[in-house]
Amino acid sequence: MNINSSQSKESSTKRLLVIDDEESLRFTLESFLQDEGYLVTTAESFNKAEDLLQQSLFDLVFLDIQLGRHSGLDLLQIIREKYNNCPVVMITGAPDVSTAAEAVRKGAFDYIPKPIRQETLVRVAKIALKHKAVVDQREQFRAHLSAIFDSVRDGILLVDQEQI
Repeated sequence: MNINSSQSKESSTKRLLVIDDEESLRFTLESFLQDEGYLVTTAESFNKAEDLLQQSLFDLVFLDIQLGRHSGLDLLQIIREKYNNCPVVMITGAPDVSTAAEAVRKGAFDYIPKPIRQETLVRVAKIALKHKAVVDQREQFRAHLSAIFDSVRDGILLVDQEQI
């Protein structure tokens, strides 16, 4: 197996959600991310995104700050409350320091101004997914240790490197 097919296989297991009210941008981001082997779902509105988030789990979300009458920052807050481990990358056509600061304060993983270059999108996606993998692994390790300690009332506990 060559390196590219191994990367493609790893990418294809990752589910990404792109939320933007601009059809051409949704199509472009979807194409860029699918070219990398990711499974991409798109939403054109706040309500459609909420429905998709209720139906499926996503590994990464790209979210426009301005969604018609709604704010992507409000949707970011909903995502953070329900899916704490899912990184959210905010995208905007009107970059502003205060908006970026608010997005980060509300839990955005990153903030990308439009127009979005393919290299930037792919790089940020890979970094965000690596971050999610580390967070998920840490949570799994914490749950494993918690289960061990909860099951032991008294005694000495030894754990080797393989956690056996």
